[in-house]
Amino acid sequence: MSIISEISGDGDSQLPLAWTTACTGNGVSLPPAKSNYLYSVRESTAKFIGSARQTAVAISPDGAKNYMDHFDMKKFEKYVKHINSWTHQFPLVFDSMALELNLIALLDLLQLGSGFRKELHAAAGRGASDTIRFGCISLHISQTALDAKGLQALTLGDVSQHFGIPLFGEERPMVEGSSAVMVSQASLLRPLAEIILGCLHDTGKRLEQGGFASLADFIIKMCSELPTAAHLVEKLVSAFPSLRDAAEIDGQQVYLFKKAQLIAYDVCQRFGKSDPKFAFPDIGDMTLFVDNVVPAMMQHHGLIVPSDAIAAKIKAGQELTLAETTAMRAASIAAAQLVVDYANSAESALKPGDIAINQATLGNYWWHEGKDPELRVLQRLVCKNTVYF
Repeated sequence: MSIISEISGDGDSQLPLAWTTACTGNGVSLPPAKSNYLYSVRESTAKFIGSARQTAVAISPDGAKNYMDHFDMKKFEKYVKHINSWTHQFPLVFDSMALELNLIALLDLLQLGSGFRKELHAAAGRGASDTIRFGCISLHISQTALDAKGLQALTLGDVSQHFGIPLFGEERPMVEGSSAVMVSQASLLRPLAEIILGCLHDTGKRLEQGGFASLADFIIKMCSELPTAAHLVEKLVSAFPSLRDAAEIDGQQVYLFKKAQLIAYDVCQRFGKSDPKFAFPDIGDMTLFVDNVVPAMMQHHGLIVPSDAIAAKIKAGQELTLAETTAMRAASIAAAQLVVDYANSAESALKPGDIAINQATLGNYWWHEGKDPELRVLQRLVCKNTVYF
């Protein structure tokens, strides 16, 4: 069995250009050998946000204290328990644990497309997360092969059909005033379909090159080596460009690793009680699974404060640059740590509940809270050229 991270870099040949350009973390150096990738996320984001050169987003220590002094613990525990149980509530039948694990991992691998939220609601009546869930369930029900070879065999038409993403817009006459020849332009959602296809093809190809039958096979073997979240996240990020969620801004590496952490978290939640290799002892060391929703919620709660220019773009629903998006996401992780530190300090009057307050649970809470009817109207981050959220 070869090591995927050592595969030479021809894996993105003949893959959709939309996917290739959306893998913006591909050229970023990964943390040094023997690093704890969970700590690398926390440390790199804190260093970046604390840099004197960084003026895009500020974090508020006073805001963190004020927020936790008025924290709704009952709502927090209700929402986190709901998020933690989603992997147990699939309306599906699986022939084996490995098949279930594989679908959960693929679902998390494909947690992307948030920048197309407006277009998805207009075309299909559902947002990015529901679109991905709908597509993965459709693939499973249709008994589509989702092993390494099966992922590579999928076509753009398959993605369109299963995920409900139109590839073409309305037909128009080639010659104005004549309906003899009609043509269709590409749909505004076609780039999203191409990003999904590239993600599936590249992952399947790298799995096959590494000697792994499926994504589940990869996860099982990595967790058999060392049953920790940090180890699994490192191996996932090192192996698959679609999970290399990092950026280099002003010469600084910023590590976020949202989807790799999400895979590890969901695997632990679903299988940790029944299989010790998935009972990660370091699950509480994870950071926010920071996407487009969580920063919006943290801005709403006064925990992060974007610059006037970024705030104006968010309010107008305009697309952010990679640097702006990275700053908002990094600030969210740095500010969340202030909240966690205060909540678990002797200074806080908050009484401990059944669920620990850490970055992962807070992130799940804010993500769920962002679905509340009165908070759905908040503008979220918009970034289409990314495979990471």
